[in-house]
Amino acid sequence: MPAGPAITIRTADLRDGETLSRFASDTFHLGCPADTDPVHLDAFISTELTPERFRQFIGTNGVYIFITEVDARIAGFLMLVSPSPHPQVAARNPIELRKLYVDPRHHGRGIANALMQSALAVIDQPAHDTAWLSVFSGNARAISFYRRWGFAIIGAQDFLVGSDRQKDFVMRRDRPQGEQ
Repeated sequence: MPAGPAITIRTADLRDGETLSRFASDTFHLGCPADTDPVHLDAFISTELTPERFRQFIGTNGVYIFITEVDARIAGFLMLVSPSPHPQVAARNPIELRKLYVDPRHHGRGIANALMQSALAVIDQPAHDTAWLSVFSGNARAISFYRRWGFAIIGAQDFLVGSDRQKDFVMRRDRPQGEQ
C-alpha cells in the first residue's frame, strides 16, 4: 500500500514571511462573506498580510506561528498571540487564536486538526487562563470546527476588511477543568 503524503508541522521563522504572506493572501477571502468587494479584500491584504507584517509577528515575543506542510508545501498555518486582552473576555492572561488558514485543497484532511493540536499545547499552558478568537459570523464550517475544540460563542464584534464592516463572533475556550 502506498504511503500517504508526508505531513509536518513546524514553527515559523523569519524566512517564512514571504511564504506566509502569499498563502494568507490567497486564502483570506475564504473566511469572509462571498460578496466581499475585492477592493476591501485588497486593502486588508496590503496592510495586514504583508511579508513585513509576518516577519514582525515572527520576531515578537508571545506570538506563535505553526505551519503545516504536505509534501514540503504549505497546507495551512495558525497564529497565536499572548497576551491578547479583549473587552468581552474577562481573564488575567488571555491568548488569542488570531489566524487559522488552510488551503481549500486540504479541507477535510486533518490539517486544521493538526494545527489545533499544536496550538493547544500552548493555549493550555498554565500561563494562559483562557483562549479567544473572532470568526466571521457566517462561516458555519469554522464555527463548527471551533466548537468541536471547546470554543463557545460569547459575543459579537465588528471586523474591518478594508472599510467593509463585517460581523464576527467572539468565541472563548477556558482551560479544561482541573488544570492549573
